Amino acid sequence: MHREKIVTSLTSAMDHLKDSLQTLTKNYNEKAFANSVWVAAAEIEYVLFLFSIIHQEESSSSSWKHESTSKQVVELQPAFVSAQDLLKRAKDSMEAGDSVKAYEETRMARNLLLRVEELLEKKRKSGGAKTTGAVTQSP
Repeated sequence: MHREKIVTSLTSAMDHLKDSLQTLTKNYNEKAFANSVWVAAAEIEYVLFLFSIIHQEESSSSSWKHESTSKQVVELQPAFVSAQDLLKRAKDSMEAGDSVKAYEETRMARNLLLRVEELLEKKRKSGGAKTTGAVTQSP
């Protein structure tokens, strides 16, 4: 039951990321862009919640769950492409029955989107120009 919900929500998140990129590149509507990113991020959080239910007994010591404190600069569009790719791989992993791999890929996509949201917030606060900047990411 959770597996079907996960696949459906991963698909929804990918669709919202695709929509947000189209909004950004075709008719530049920053508010619609930010809303699509937010909905995609919400879908990903729901997926991670479902994964936490499935993997309750798993130790929290998995190395991929611990984020590095080093920061890297991430460009907006490549971050989106990477997040989309990670979500597609997560969906494929889930459909293949590898929920641990799907969980890992979903968490990495979420981390990228969190950095994108940070960039959007910085741009909003600074009253900045078009959203084409870079943001830091913890690998």
